[in-house]
Amino acid sequence: MTTLAQWLETETDDAALASVVLSMAAASAELSGVLREAPIAGQTGLAGHTNVQGEAQKALDVISNDVVLKHLTGNAAVAVLISEELDEAVHLAEGGAYLVATDPLDGSSNLDVNVTVGTIFSVLPSSGGLLQQGKAQAAAGYVAYGPATSLVIRIKGDVSVFTLSAAGGWLQTVAAAKVPEASGEFAINTARERFWDAATTGYVKENVAGETGPAGKRYNMRWVGSMVADIHRILMRGGIFLYPLDSETVSKGGRLRLLYEANPMAWLVEGAGGRSTTGTQGILDIVPTGIHQRVPVILGSAEEVKRVEGWYAKG
Repeated sequence: MTTLAQWLETETDDAALASVVLSMAAASAELSGVLREAPIAGQTGLAGHTNVQGEAQKALDVISNDVVLKHLTGNAAVAVLISEELDEAVHLAEGGAYLVATDPLDGSSNLDVNVTVGTIFSVLPSSGGLLQQGKAQAAAGYVAYGPATSLVIRIKGDVSVFTLSAAGGWLQTVAAAKVPEASGEFAINTARERFWDAATTGYVKENVAGETGPAGKRYNMRWVGSMVADIHRILMRGGIFLYPLDSETVSKGGRLRLLYEANPMAWLVEGAGGRSTTGTQGILDIVPTGIHQRVPVILGSAEEVKRVEGWYAKG
């Protein structure tokens, strides 16, 4: 089977970029072991403080951030780290060619119930500064810590999936993930329906109407509440994920963070043949205004995303 190192040799001739991906993979392999033992070690509870977003941090949020920081600090190719768990960007190696933006432990609110969580990361050329459009990404990926630990990565070509072996190596298990163009699944938090805008309400009502509605087919709703888990399902079998702008999140610009959640996931989904949007703008085209900027996120099977865009176009 193809190893991650072998795959990188075929995907890029940039040794610095390959080293950054390998550093994130090494950090994630360590985190996989930490998470496996966390309930025994009593590390699933709150850390007792909040991050820059005002969200209560789990002990594992802090531990995961420290693990990523440790691995990237040892890599001369990484100039800057932007993390969900850190107020400011951390400057690492002077002259490093790349910047890494990461959510070290996405979905940590699910840790107590043993649901799939993950690490999301984006790699950008440091020459472009801290605030770059998603289309400038040199690579992006995530690691899903579930029944198996999966690394999903894309540089410029196909989206490839690697699985962590018992021996600690990353072995390719999917060479080119493809998001089906159409799907009968959608993922949204329906408990927020009272806050939705007209476009979101219209799209979901069409789906719920099933075969007798405008969509003409039956849908199932899936919502894990861990972005990595929901996006991994969509990459493997199709569907759409929606965390749209609504009346409660509009003052913040949205719920999910652009640099280390929306952009890397959009990079992967689009690389696998899917589509991404805020509803009115392509996610990868957004010009960031801050390192922790929030945006609406809608991505997945192209046919479904286009239907949502059609609803927003109605005004």
